Amino acid sequence: MKHKCEVISDLMPLYAENLCSEESSRIVAEHIAECPDCCEKLKKMNTGISVRADKDISVIRKIKKRIRIEKIAITAAVGAAVIAGMWFTGFFLTNTTCNMDYEKYGLSENVWVEEDENGNIWFVGNDKATVADSFFSTVRDTDGNHMGYDKNFDSESANAYGLTLTQTRISSLSPVDIKMLKPERILLFNKNEKEKINEVFYFDADNNKEYTLWKRS
Repeated sequence: MKHKCEVISDLMPLYAENLCSEESSRIVAEHIAECPDCCEKLKKMNTGISVRADKDISVIRKIKKRIRIEKIAITAAVGAAVIAGMWFTGFFLTNTTCNMDYEKYGLSENVWVEEDENGNIWFVGNDKATVADSFFSTVRDTDGNHMGYDKNFDSESANAYGLTLTQTRISSLSPVDIKMLKPERILLFNKNEKEKINEVFYFDADNNKEYTLWKRS
């Protein structure tokens, strides 16, 4: 601080005569705003300078106050944006679903369809298939259009039932698959009541692929 006071003292005569550069004047003004000794020394050099010095000090203090306020406002805005981003990300991951890829999850070995003696058609999911949170069903018409996916779907010619396993996005990011020890069974329909339905397939909706699980004999 003492060394800085010496430098400021060398600049004071020029500052008093308003001969300093703009940058030097700013440095002197900032210093005397915080150093009572140098401020008093400046006033003693020339009483005519006191008003200008006090004015400069006041301006510097206002500038510093405004800068502090702006920093607080920016920090608050950034904090609010971060919190909003975290909330949106959490909401998106926990409240939206994604389809389970048939090949990625090895569903060829873990999902199948069974038909019982009463004509009931059951979907069975085992091992990795049990990490699904739900499944989305669809129907395919004779032209290959899918209900809920294709606008040209014709319900009158529907002849196949499809399903897609889904899970929350946060579950899909988990490095560990929580597996159930017992296969999960879901009743789809009775083939005697749905005589038009000749096939059940797993629908890889993201890649528009079908994998046959059952066909009417």
